[in-house]
Amino acid sequence: MRATGIVLAAVMATGCGHELLDESGSTISAVDATTITFRADWSRAVAGTLAAGTALRVVYDAARLPQCRGEINGNPAWAITGFYRVNGGATLSFPVAPVSAQTPSPAVITLPDASGNLALWFQVTNRWGCTAWDSNYGNNYVFAVGPNPRAPGWVGDGAVVISRATCNNGLACDADRRPLTPPWTYETWARQRAAIRSLSFDVWKAGVTDRDNPDLWRQLDVQMRYRFGTTGAFATRYVSFERRVGNNARYTVDLRGVDPLPDLPALTACPRFALTASPDGALVSTTLQYYFTVNGTEYRPSPGAAFEGVFSNYKTPLLAACLPR
Repeated sequence: MRATGIVLAAVMATGCGHELLDESGSTISAVDATTITFRADWSRAVAGTLAAGTALRVVYDAARLPQCRGEINGNPAWAITGFYRVNGGATLSFPVAPVSAQTPSPAVITLPDASGNLALWFQVTNRWGCTAWDSNYGNNYVFAVGPNPRAPGWVGDGAVVISRATCNNGLACDADRRPLTPPWTYETWARQRAAIRSLSFDVWKAGVTDRDNPDLWRQLDVQMRYRFGTTGAFATRYVSFERRVGNNARYTVDLRGVDPLPDLPALTACPRFALTASPDGALVSTTLQYYFTVNGTEYRPSPGAAFEGVFSNYKTPLLAACLPR
């Protein structure tokens, strides 16, 4: 499962007009999300298609769990919580009822990229220890999750090119392409002498990349997730389409736009990422960790892993002071 988990918008059965927020803060209309409804008469309905990488809304009628009600000073002292698990993974939860100013806004994320199954169940509790379950007699409510309809058919052939040579009107030469693993190094020669300093990879999706497609930018959302060092959150930047290669679309990242140590005289403060000195003490370096996504599908060297590269430059007095002691 991706770190973002699953998108669930849990609301009372009467609250069907909510506007949802995705993890970037953009709005998703409730009618755009696949909806699973748990009705008071114990029937269930699915509107839309459960597919990996798409939004999901769960509408639950609190009348299914009438037990454990109670109030304190006129305020509800009970709550209904929903639980879910994807493909037998970790169990996560979301608030269902009662809906009030104290109840968090519905969580909105996306189903993970992998198809399989989604299990849902519900629990009511109150502050006096009462509890009851709506879990299909302990079997949970299981729904099939199909493949992401927007997923690419294939992503691969990742390469790095750092070279003085150019081909095809200024593009990278195929002979200079090197695999993204093992880690590459971007150092002073690359900044001063190389004509091409890029990462690239190819994407294939039937009917999308196998023709001159003016809507390619609409149909493929291609991003790079990256960070300097080996901990912390990944930042995001969009990746540019370069050209068609056979039936594939090639996407390219210019490393000059990612280089964290490009203009040393302009540095006035220590970078926010860790630096390491070379054995001879002349250079400092930092590690770039990165991977790519295409319509949410991840391109990594292996599940959960990231590609790596190393940026280095001359050690200035400021950067020397920034090194760990």
